[in-house]
Amino acid sequence: MAAAGALPVTVDSATEVLRQMDLGALSARAHVASLLDRVQALEPQVQAWAHLDEAAALAQAQACDARRQAGERAPLMGVAVGLKDIIDTAEMPTENGTVLHAGRRPTQDAALVTRLKQAGAVIMGKTVTTELATYAPGKTRNPHRLTHTPGGSSSGSAAAVACGMVPLAIGSQTNGSTIRPGAFCGVVSFKPTRASIDRTGVLVQSPSFDTVGLFAREVSDVALLWRVLSDPAPPAQGHTAHDGAAT
Repeated sequence: MAAAGALPVTVDSATEVLRQMDLGALSARAHVASLLDRVQALEPQVQAWAHLDEAAALAQAQACDARRQAGERAPLMGVAVGLKDIIDTAEMPTENGTVLHAGRRPTQDAALVTRLKQAGAVIMGKTVTTELATYAPGKTRNPHRLTHTPGGSSSGSAAAVACGMVPLAIGSQTNGSTIRPGAFCGVVSFKPTRASIDRTGVLVQSPSFDTVGLFAREVSDVALLWRVLSDPAPPAQGHTAHDGAAT
């Protein structure tokens, strides 16, 4: 029996979405539009998002459909991904969950965002983080029981995956910030070996502990996302390094 206040989840895995797209049974635009409908229905209760631009998400999806129709293939072509709001994005605000950085607009994407775009992912938006990825909680609620915490600091990423707003999301971990919300929200969370995913452009807490974290509803989806972000091959396009500090 579902817990009181729990939100129902019926959403395809990223692996299934890609399979349907390869068969021509689903477009990236239809995939993203269905997720946006779900966000519209559930976000007032869950409050997983710090920034979400529906028009931008649909435009990315349409571009992915055009690329696919032209014969291009990529590991995440057309699949929606949420990003914790401590990960720099040039086309979206990155406010690190604090009023001190309200309106902050990085000049370039974090290295992992570059990887995601090259893999064809649709960057759906920025998910809520606890303030500066530490202790002060954000607005997000646990989709399984809305009166409970989703865990932190990657609160929005875990909750968004848990209630089917996105099939994949990126978080971070310095001291439990991926595995804790993954456990609290009942999704697959993966804290890889430190520095195995490039952290350039991600808020720095502790260089010797900070790690990029992954969220999905199925292990196969985490494996897919992991392969994209951890591949040692250099990106196809250049990326200028920056220190990821909250400036």
